[in-house]
Amino acid sequence: MGLTNWGNQYDIPENMSWYHFYPNSSVALREIIEKEDISRFHAVLIEEGQYAKDLFSFVKYFEPYTLFYNQNIQINDREVVDFLKKRCAQAIDFSSPQQLINDLSKSLFGGGYGDKLFPSTIQVNPNFTGAIFYQGLDYVGLEGGFGQDFTQLAYWAYNIVVQKTLPIELWLEYEKQGNCDFRLVIRKIWSGSVDDFFEETIVSEKDLEQALFMDSRDGDYFLSISVEARGHGTIKLGNLHQRWSRKQFGKFVLGGNILHDSKRDEINYFFHPGDFRPPLAIYFAGYRPAEGFEGYFMMKTLGCPFILFSDPRLEGGAFYLGTDELEGKVKETIAHYLDYLGFDRKDLILSGLSMGTFPALYYGASFEPHAIIVGKPLANLGTIASRGRLASPRVFPTSFDVLKHQTGGVSLNHMLELDQRFWKVFKQANFSKTTFGLSYMKDEDMDPQAYENLVTYLCNTGAKILSKGTAGRHNDDTDTNIAWFLHFYRMVLASGFGREKE
Repeated sequence: MGLTNWGNQYDIPENMSWYHFYPNSSVALREIIEKEDISRFHAVLIEEGQYAKDLFSFVKYFEPYTLFYNQNIQINDREVVDFLKKRCAQAIDFSSPQQLINDLSKSLFGGGYGDKLFPSTIQVNPNFTGAIFYQGLDYVGLEGGFGQDFTQLAYWAYNIVVQKTLPIELWLEYEKQGNCDFRLVIRKIWSGSVDDFFEETIVSEKDLEQALFMDSRDGDYFLSISVEARGHGTIKLGNLHQRWSRKQFGKFVLGGNILHDSKRDEINYFFHPGDFRPPLAIYFAGYRPAEGFEGYFMMKTLGCPFILFSDPRLEGGAFYLGTDELEGKVKETIAHYLDYLGFDRKDLILSGLSMGTFPALYYGASFEPHAIIVGKPLANLGTIASRGRLASPRVFPTSFDVLKHQTGGVSLNHMLELDQRFWKVFKQANFSKTTFGLSYMKDEDMDPQAYENLVTYLCNTGAKILSKGTAGRHNDDTDTNIAWFLHFYRMVLASGFGREKE
């Protein structure tokens, strides 16, 4: 939307259908929508702020974060500012239109994808004479002398593909101690070739402060990645994450974001403005080896604003616990969007399923919200690990990695410490005005005491408790459990916020 049609001045990629509208052309916009039967636009570029007024009556034709306006313009019209805020419009650089068009052509794809290469896929150079120690799916540690000059220390056994139409981002979890340096050497080989490297890139530790971006214009290719080191010390190499890139427009999805701490641990989040009316619903994803967000359509059907959180660490998540820095950023994110919406804590619901129940309860203690709604609640992470050896072997082996990652040890004292980490926070909260919706499994085998522990404590706090048990173990009859989870959600939305229809 602007005075000049970029389609006449720049190359429009083949995968784009391009439309240009002059200001005050809402009639023409409606005619195009009806003529071409357009259900929604994937992106709208707005050269000047006042042009957004033409879009006021077309909200259903674009999702949040798909409005892009020139970051160099000053918008003083309160009505336009409010409209852009409610649609989570993105201020971006319009100085290079061709580059912007090209970036959008590769960033507006449907769906999304991310996964990781585990430490177990790392091969250590046989010439390395130091100590090698594997810590489950958390990291592989290499300790000793690496030489005076950079030499290969290790490499990933599997290559990573970069498709012509789908740029990717890479993020490496690592820790370093001692007087040593390391770097990555990334070699590119065309798809279909055997050993013909056409480019080599050296990535320093400074470069790793940001996600590594890999794009292609000429065809698909593979990345062969190795680690070079020098000096003496310890290097711990964790998961190597790979994700389809949205470039500057978001992580995983348009508007998605990633929280990092100084240890390079991550938690992902995505905010959807909904109808901008209370409440703000927070949903923490459960155990999930694939990276990205879950629960989008489920939460969108509720109609209210919501935030999706996901934890990409270890094999399928580390229960959203972490350093004070990382946990602080989770709480700051929730507080930021409460303020963005003009809500307060009485307008907040925290929720989750399975692994996501732990953060809903844990962070709920910091916010004392209107409601906490969980399905298959888990509270005692140390107990889950202790049961994993004899009482419920192979039910959830990730619990051992979680124990080590969060406490640094594997003893009984570490298990008790991890259990108390939850209860110490939970029992400091005032839940007298909080409603708890607890959909639990009657034969829970991961944390059998979680439901009983929660109810026993909450009964004396003045909290309102809604609960429903379903026959089965933790991973049984998920459909019934989710049905009750959503039923509790609708009860709270109706009784607390007047959302009977939702």
